Amino acid sequence: MKNSKYLALSLIICFSLFIIHYSIFAVDIYETPISIISPTASALGGPHVTMNNGFSSLMNNPAGFYTAEPEFSIGEITLGLKGPVFDIANLIITNDMASLPAMLQGIYVGLDMLGPLSFGYVGDGLGFGIYSNSYSTISSSGPLTVKADIGSEVILTGGYAMRIPLPLPDINQLDVGMLLKGTFKGELSFEESALNIMNVSLATLKSKPFDFITGIGVDLGFRYSYKDMITFGLVGRDLYSPTLHNVYDDFNDFTSGAIPKEELNGIVPFALDFGMMYSPDLESKNLFVSDVKVYLDYYDILDFWLYPELATNPILHIGLGVEVSMLSILDVRAGFNEGLLAAGLGLDLYYFKLNLAMFGSELSTEPGLQPVYNLQLGFEFRI
Repeated sequence: MKNSKYLALSLIICFSLFIIHYSIFAVDIYETPISIISPTASALGGPHVTMNNGFSSLMNNPAGFYTAEPEFSIGEITLGLKGPVFDIANLIITNDMASLPAMLQGIYVGLDMLGPLSFGYVGDGLGFGIYSNSYSTISSSGPLTVKADIGSEVILTGGYAMRIPLPLPDINQLDVGMLLKGTFKGELSFEESALNIMNVSLATLKSKPFDFITGIGVDLGFRYSYKDMITFGLVGRDLYSPTLHNVYDDFNDFTSGAIPKEELNGIVPFALDFGMMYSPDLESKNLFVSDVKVYLDYYDILDFWLYPELATNPILHIGLGVEVSMLSILDVRAGFNEGLLAAGLGLDLYYFKLNLAMFGSELSTEPGLQPVYNLQLGFEFRI
């Protein structure tokens, strides 16, 4: 009865936030959601809402905190490369800079890094984390012109999950959870000639307009499991996620405490994700394959209705993944997301985990128009 009261109160609060999200808050810009790169999720075709593999899935579904095995994160370094990074590196190494401007036409290339700050805990109904995240992208914005986006942020997350009593509790389990998240981010965005982009110095960056962004967010998730074999999940992401942009003329104005030249209000669009997982019991029947999980998700179900100007082709919303665990040490993964294939490996050495993912992502609103291929490599330290 007590849990039911908490659930009802949580639903009332979240529904109220949802109404505020669309009726009160003045929006100047739409924001991208708070997220962390994960080779595990990328290799499986996305952050599946039924995935429950410890700290790495902290932001997938807060309802998973209840059944998650207790895991404490000490640190992590995950690198993500986007686009033809190796081709550009080869041009730089061979000093063939004359070919660089031609390659930058229509290009999209980037580097992401999560960590080394990746501290937190998941288990016993609780989940919290503190991350450091950096990113940079270079994309073509016109003839012989490229746009650069460089940013760094600190992400704070914390949530709680509880079980809702159901008949036949050995067969049916229903969990509900809520996650609060926040970010403090500094970002530089500027355009430069393709001929001069490699000559940009630190002094030049400090003279560019600087944007300091603060934001909060609320997620609500549900997770239903039948006989620990079939699991369904539903997550409402960013029920209420406003942001505030303080825009400065340059980075020096920000560090000196000057008044920002402009303040902008933003909002992260609400997204409703649904997914299911099939996990047969193989551990007692197979000495080599210890676990198999099959995931199927549909992301952002209501985008065509709530945000038609941001909506994408339905094919880009489908995420499919298969994970096969061997001897409880090696994980082989394959997936499909945004109309493109994904694959990866994981090595679990108890205190240390190594994960690798190769996958595609779509930059346009239609499948196959502007695909980008990515590589992620993660080193995780867990106890």
